[in-house]
Amino acid sequence: MSNERVVCAACGSNNFATQAACWKCGRALATAPPPVPSASPPASSGGAGAIPVAARPTYSAELRQESPAAFWSSVALGIVFPMLAIPVGMVFLMLDDKRKAQIGWWNILFGLVGTLLNGILAAVTIMPLLMGATKMIPGMDRLGGGSRSQDMSSEAAPLDLPGQRPFAAPPR
Repeated sequence: MSNERVVCAACGSNNFATQAACWKCGRALATAPPPVPSASPPASSGGAGAIPVAARPTYSAELRQESPAAFWSSVALGIVFPMLAIPVGMVFLMLDDKRKAQIGWWNILFGLVGTLLNGILAAVTIMPLLMGATKMIPGMDRLGGGSRSQDMSSEAAPLDLPGQRPFAAPPR
């Protein structure tokens, strides 16, 4: 099975060399002989292995104006479900359509922003709950978990264990 690709002259999408028609627009593909691999890398300004200029993706920063629904769905997905937005964005980056690739970049960006915001929100929400929980546990202030600091120079009360005779402190 050949991994060679043919670029459609009409829409610029990638097709397998074995296909007779474009998968996206349905027009007949030009049958060109497969390129012969050379020892030097292909030149970007032309040559047998270069991608035509029309087929190179150009990413528009104006996705918000071109497709506001796609932009705002990327924002919503990234903020509400950031761990889902990042892999969805990676899948969109693998597609040939430049608009879908741009949506993929937006999903990844807002997924990272959403992860950061959710981490901050979790820390701000959980810290007061943890502090309140330490105040509700009986004896937590005696163990050093409360707001009182223990004075290390004061003597502790003798430990009284049931069934044991009391421990006498050594004379000074």
